[in-house]
Amino acid sequence: MEANACKTLVLRSLESDRMDLDTFIPAFYQRLFEVCPEARAIFPTDTARLEAKILASLTHLAEALESTERLDGILMKLGNMHRKMEISDAHFGQFISSFTSTLAAILGSEWSQDTEEAWTQFLRFVAKRMSFFAASEPAGEVF
Repeated sequence: MEANACKTLVLRSLESDRMDLDTFIPAFYQRLFEVCPEARAIFPTDTARLEAKILASLTHLAEALESTERLDGILMKLGNMHRKMEISDAHFGQFISSFTSTLAAILGSEWSQDTEEAWTQFLRFVAKRMSFFAASEPAGEVF
């Protein structure tokens, strides 16, 4: 899917009247931890804080879609943070699957194959850039 069409569908679903982030975010984490129970130990136990962080990240990513430089800055920060948490590519895959299936349930009739493709493409791009930035960042001194 062409990048502009992808952006349009991602933004449209975020701006949908059906999109209720207060419902989506807890449902997403519940699904993620069901399909990837080992991920539960990686994340903070304070779910309110965890939910606030992903809400902020989603907001910043959506606002930065039109600026590659700004988007890369956000993804660099997120990539480094997730590297320190030892998030793997497998975790990213389970994140994407849980995210899109939860989003499909929330959006209902507004969800389509094109919307799923756009979100999957966008989230894979995000994961790839986060991994790239995390790998290019020095791990720090080893004693």
